[in-house]
Amino acid sequence: MRFTSRTARRTEVFVVATLIAFAAVTVAAGLALGWDGVRRHLVRLDPALLSGLLALSAVNYLARAERWHLFGRRLGIRISHRRSALYYIAGFALTTTPGKIGEALRLWFMERGHGYRYERTVPLLIADRVGDLNALILLCVFGSTAFLGYFWIVGGVLAVMVATSFLLASSRRARRLILIAYGVVGRWPRLFAGARTAVRRNATLFRPGPLVAATALGGAGWLAECLALYWLVGAFGADLSLRQATFIFSFSMLAGAATMIPGGLGGAEATMIALFLTTGVDAETAFVTTAVIRGTTLWFATALGFCALPVALRAVRAPAPGPVAA
Repeated sequence: MRFTSRTARRTEVFVVATLIAFAAVTVAAGLALGWDGVRRHLVRLDPALLSGLLALSAVNYLARAERWHLFGRRLGIRISHRRSALYYIAGFALTTTPGKIGEALRLWFMERGHGYRYERTVPLLIADRVGDLNALILLCVFGSTAFLGYFWIVGGVLAVMVATSFLLASSRRARRLILIAYGVVGRWPRLFAGARTAVRRNATLFRPGPLVAATALGGAGWLAECLALYWLVGAFGADLSLRQATFIFSFSMLAGAATMIPGGLGGAEATMIALFLTTGVDAETAFVTTAVIRGTTLWFATALGFCALPVALRAVRAPAPGPVAA
C-alpha cells in the first residue's frame, strides 16, 4: 500500500462528498418532519451537553487506541504509546472510505515509519475488527432484555462471535479451513498463504488473557457511546432506560457494519430510528437524536482523524525512535 499526496486528495474529496451527502439527507429529513419541531430539540443541545457527548466519544477512541497498542505489543511491535495512538486516531480520517482504507493506513504508518512489514501487522486489523464486534455484541446481550423480540438475533450473532473467537484462538483448525477453502477455489495461492500466516499470528491475540483485556477495553469504549446516547435522548425529553439505549446504539452499529457500507452510513441511522420508534419515541426526537449522535461519534472521529493525519504523516517521515523491526 502506498499513501501519496494524490491518494490523500482523492480520499479528502470522497470523505467531503460523503459528508455533504449525509448533510443533504439530514436536511431533507428535517424538512419532511418540520423544522419547528427539530429546532425545539436542537436548542436543548447546550455547550455542556455537546462537550459531554464529545468527551464520551473521546473515551471510546482512546480505549480502542489502547487496545490497538496492547495488540501490537503482543505481536512484538515496539512503537511508543504516543505514536501508536497517533496512528490509530489518524486512521479515523478514512473511516467513510470504501475498503477500510483507514485501517490499512495505520499499517502503512508502521511500515513507513518503523519498518514493520505488512505480513507482521495485518493481524492487528483482524483483531481490532473482531474486538469491536465482540464488544458490541456483548453490549447487545446486555440490552437485549429490553427488546426480547430481538433476543434470538442477538443469540445467533453471539454464537457466531464465540465460534469465530474459538477458531482464531485455535490456529490449527482455522488453517485447516483455509486449506479446504483453497481446495474449493483453486486460485490465488498467495492470498490463501497470507491468510494462513495471519491466522497463525492472530492466535496469540485470542488467548484468554489478551482476549479478556481487549474485550474489556472495547466494551468500556463502546459503552461510553451508549451512555452518550442515553444522556442525549434523556435531554431531549424521551423516557428511555440505559438498557434500551445500550441495545439501540450497539445493535445499530452492528446493523451498519452488516451493510458493508463505509461507516455504516444509512443502515445504522435507519436501524437506530426504527428502534427508537418501537420504544414509543416520537419521530422528531428519534431523528434529531440519531443525527446528533452520529455527528458526535462517526463525524467527530473523522474530524479528529483529519487533524491527526498531517501530524502522523510528518512523524513517519522523521527517523523512527527506538528499534526498527526487520
